Amino acid sequence: MASSARLEASSASRSLPNVRTGELVWTALKYVLVALVLFCLLLPIYWIFSSSIKPERDFFVNPPAFVFQPTLINYERTLSDLQFLTYLRNSVIVSFAATGLTLVVASLAAHGLARFYFPGAKVIAIAILAARLVPGATMVMPYYVLFRWYGLVNTIPGLILAYVGFSLPFACWLLYGFFLEIPSDVEDSARIDGCSDFGVFWRIVLPLTRPGLAAAAILVFLGTWNEFLFALVLAGRDTRTLPVYLATFISERTVFWGSLFSVASFMVLPCLVLVLLVQRSLVRGLTAGAVKG
Repeated sequence: MASSARLEASSASRSLPNVRTGELVWTALKYVLVALVLFCLLLPIYWIFSSSIKPERDFFVNPPAFVFQPTLINYERTLSDLQFLTYLRNSVIVSFAATGLTLVVASLAAHGLARFYFPGAKVIAIAILAARLVPGATMVMPYYVLFRWYGLVNTIPGLILAYVGFSLPFACWLLYGFFLEIPSDVEDSARIDGCSDFGVFWRIVLPLTRPGLAAAAILVFLGTWNEFLFALVLAGRDTRTLPVYLATFISERTVFWGSLFSVASFMVLPCLVLVLLVQRSLVRGLTAGAVKG
């Protein structure tokens, strides 16, 4: 008995280094994969900002110049362009207005679908999600015909309404999952205490769904800020946004790389700042709302 126990102890002690070696290899592999993913994600951002301070002549040398004398001439040229300032203003107005209107309408609609039970509620919820699956390119011409009829083509309000209509199904479905997670007893208790229906929604429901609202706001804002096709077709010369302005630096004969990257850096920077500010709420919002209703 004693000899068998010693044999088992010795075999167990020999297997421990193998287990530890396997754990170390797996941990090292995970770090390598994470580093590789981060490299692939951060390389385009680094390339944009580094190229925005590169002299124009260095874009055409062969081999490419990875070491160069930084310059701010591209930013000076961009900021002195009145057309850039106009398109930047349009992008800010359209993105924030579309995001705000989308959240207002989507939160009310999603709360109604989650709390008021009526025949066909599930069908309506699925139909809203199906509407989001429709490619945006197929919606441009119907929007154009409709807005032309009502005089909204080449206007800021028309572009805002188009983005609200395009973003509303996704935001509504995302918030719908959050509202389903809130126990109805919480709202019933507030009503018993004398709170009105709107008071329950404003004071109880919305604070509890703050991560979902943050996630929906960021995703809608990013989609609106970077959208190109709607702004190209539905907006005029004075009402277009930065993505359309960015495309003007690509001509048939050449590409103005310095100005292109400087404008691209202005487009990327607000997105990075917003995501970093609300990253915790964004992660919670994308994970906590992923439930079955």
